[in-house]
Formats: sequence, structure tokens, C-alpha cells
Amino acid sequence: MFPDTFAREIAEDLISELSGFCDRIEVAGSLRRKRQAVHDIDLVVIPKFVQMNDESLFGHPVQENLLEKKLSQLCLRGELDLVANGSKIKRFLKTVDGDTIPIDIYAATGQTWWTLLLIRTGSRNHNVKLARRAMDHHMALKADGSGLLTPGGSLIHIHSEDDIFHHLGLAYRLPEERE
Repeated sequence: MFPDTFAREIAEDLISELSGFCDRIEVAGSLRRKRQAVHDIDLVVIPKFVQMNDESLFGHPVQENLLEKKLSQLCLRGELDLVANGSKIKRFLKTVDGDTIPIDIYAATGQTWWTLLLIRTGSRNHNVKLARRAMDHHMALKADGSGLLTPGGSLIHIHSEDDIFHHLGLAYRLPEERE
């Protein structure tokens, strides 16, 4: 466990360093819920992409993920240690003054931003309650944060966390009220 002030300072420094490489970035998890002690740092991001030509003879256009490139640079410089490298979640370790704190970075899209931010903010018990509430309404709140589905299985377009609560027939709860 780490004091929230220690983790928040690291998170804010990392957000400052990564923000130019993201369309959106925000702290999630226990830091967002304002817990005084945390196990790790959770960030939800929408990576920024640019179109470039590949290095083939004909130079076909490719999308380059600027966030991936920046995170790779931070690893090569020894500022972060890569532990897990999935397409939707990346886990790093950062050592500061002898303490090593895990950092989880979750990749969202514009369509999944709000549900992923909600799910990654937690708490686990709160997420279970929301998922059960969705089931009671014959809906599905995807545990991976990919969306809220109608009874027929269609993805509901979400515009805020409040929107999710509304669709579930609940009053909005601030992150620190989600234990």
C-alpha cells in the first residue's frame, strides 16, 4: 500500500508527460475514489493516433499510436518497467525513492471512455452492484468497460458516467461514494 499523496504525485507527473500523446487521460481506481492508501495507479486513456506512410516501397498509410511510442521511450530510458503489454491494458512498474508502484494504463475509445472510466474507478463491490442492477433491467454492463448493452444486446451510446447511472435507474454517485 502507498499513501495517496505519493501515488497522486507520480500519477500527475505521468499524466503531464503523457497528455500530449493522448486525446484524453484521467486517473481512475482508488486514487479517483480518494482513498488514503492505494495499491497502484490506474489511468484511463484514449491514445492519440497519426496517419503516416509505412516504410515499404509504396509507402502505404498506417496509423501510429503516439502514446505507445512515448511509453516505449519511457521504458527505454528506464523511467518505467513494462510488466504486461496487452492491446487494452499495459502494466508498468515505476520506482521512486526505493518504492516500486504498479501503474495500469487502460486504453479506451471515444465510445468506451465513460464505461471504462466507471469500471476502472470501481470499487469492485460497486461494479458488482451496477452489473446486477443492469441484469435486473435485462441489460448488461460489460465488466471490461466496453459498454452498456440494451436488453436486445445493442450498445447504448453513453455521454457521461451520470448517463450510465440514469440508464440503470440510479442517482449518480461521486467516485468517493463508490465503495
